[in-house]
Amino acid sequence: MTSPSTNSDINALMEVLRRLREGGGCVRPAEAGPLDGLGLDTIYRSIDGRICLKSLVPLALKVLEAGGDPLKVSLLLTWRDFEVLVLEYLRRSGFTCAHSVRFRSRRFEIDVLAADPISRVGLAIDCKHWSPGYSKSWKLREVAGRHRLKVERLCSVCGDLRSGHQVLLEAREFVPVVITLTDAVRGFINGSFIVPIRYFRDFIHNLRYYVDLLSDGEGFVRNLCCG
Repeated sequence: MTSPSTNSDINALMEVLRRLREGGGCVRPAEAGPLDGLGLDTIYRSIDGRICLKSLVPLALKVLEAGGDPLKVSLLLTWRDFEVLVLEYLRRSGFTCAHSVRFRSRRFEIDVLAADPISRVGLAIDCKHWSPGYSKSWKLREVAGRHRLKVERLCSVCGDLRSGHQVLLEAREFVPVVITLTDAVRGFINGSFIVPIRYFRDFIHNLRYYVDLLSDGEGFVRNLCCG
């Protein structure tokens, strides 16, 4: 099926997504019409006859592919689904990805690691599903600084991670990125890029441009795990 592109189609899918969120992942059959033909492989029928999705992420991706607002879609997801949404979007964009990579005796964790197998540039992402009205810029700046240090540790001491995560073998360098709902703060701050989800698609498609423009090349962390 071709992804819907009209506002009415997008709004219909958004309404189903909202009802699924409110209904714990399930809706009545009469409310599930827009799901027909989407080819989602996570649909099942509950014992009480409702139509359910094992995960809202595949539907959320369909809405994004149809041209839906990334912020509005992300607000209907849990923080964990928000991470998976970012992961799956990158995977569909051709990146090699890993989710919840822990290291240094599990003290540190990167929500999403992704590597472009062609350019061999990687993204090390921290996802913050905070309220879009969150305006404490000092907190985001603090998060950005901590994330940079965490990425530097990952890239300098790999240990046994390489055998379990192909992405570490593919990226020559990683760009530290913090993905947020709020757009109160954005840009290259304390060694990391703070990117509101609304601008994420543009950021990854023009990654080299933004790294050179905003960070003077300092946005890259050399990955000693590669090779």
